[in-house]
Amino acid sequence: MGLSRLTRYLLREVLLAWLAVTVVLVVVLLTNRLVQFMADAASGDIPANVIFTLLGLKAAANLGVVLPGSFFLGVVLALGRLYRDSEMTAMAGCGIGPGRIFRGIFAVAVPLTVLVAMLTLSLGPAAEREADRVLANAQQQARFAGVQPGRFIELGEGTTVYIARVTDDGGLRGIFAERTGPDGDQIWVAERGRRAIDAMGQGEFLILEDGWRYEGEPGRAAWRLMQYAEHGVRIAEPAPVEPGAGLDAQPPGRLLADGGDGAMAELQLRLSLPVMVLVLALGSLPLASTDPRSGRYGRVVVAVLLFMIYFNLLYTVADWVANGALPVWIGVGWVHGIALLVVLLALWRRLGMGWRRSPA
Repeated sequence: MGLSRLTRYLLREVLLAWLAVTVVLVVVLLTNRLVQFMADAASGDIPANVIFTLLGLKAAANLGVVLPGSFFLGVVLALGRLYRDSEMTAMAGCGIGPGRIFRGIFAVAVPLTVLVAMLTLSLGPAAEREADRVLANAQQQARFAGVQPGRFIELGEGTTVYIARVTDDGGLRGIFAERTGPDGDQIWVAERGRRAIDAMGQGEFLILEDGWRYEGEPGRAAWRLMQYAEHGVRIAEPAPVEPGAGLDAQPPGRLLADGGDGAMAELQLRLSLPVMVLVLALGSLPLASTDPRSGRYGRVVVAVLLFMIYFNLLYTVADWVANGALPVWIGVGWVHGIALLVVLLALWRRLGMGWRRSPA
């Protein structure tokens, strides 16, 4: 059985408003991220060519958090317009009750709940793990990207490097490297070389080819010379933080296997976002109910405040669970219970007493 004309009309109005709000919120989110990544690139922490890759991955990782709020605001905007234009009054006069209105709202809310669940439980953490890997590799690349021909560069591990020329494919020519240690100086001279990660162990290496190694103390004649065909010079230790190690990047199965308070709080928070979509969908109609002479965005301001209270309370309670201040078995479920109770009271007050239906 297909959707009625009224349901399709409400579906279209809700979809258009929701998509418009979602685009605005995503642009704001990406703008903030873009500023942060551009600042990191300007300071040399990451290469500029990975900014948009990181931007896309972070957007995918956080989309599940954005969608419940954008949907709620979009529905309130769409229904608020129908109230201001007296279309809701006309529907009530034709005997169309709240159930028919909710049918159009939930035609969007139910598929969106499934999408948010997929994003928060699977796709979002996977994007977060990939973003961590890209960022860790980009930070390692940025350290060596500062090498310019004809300049002495400090690369870490107390190593100073001079490169005569850099080829188009990233190869290095005419290399001089020096490291000062407690046992004396080490100097490497090579015809060519390249940068490599985890090539000769864990960490970042400068691979030198066809050169000489000099080892000794300045001012003394006792120096050791060694000719080599290939020699690796470690210029950075392995990154201390494993990419994807944060709880927000872990798949649900690993969180369940962990079983700690932090892992359970993270899992409950992820499951809360799809539930939030349904609760907000139910509360959108009584909140959007307004007089035709009311201001255009008055209800939107109230919707933003209520959503922020709901959203921040969820995250605050999740922090209590993660810190052990609240038992895991209590969790964040009671927050949804309070929200649902408030919604049901609003439905009874604004719709049960105020929605007039004509006799059948």
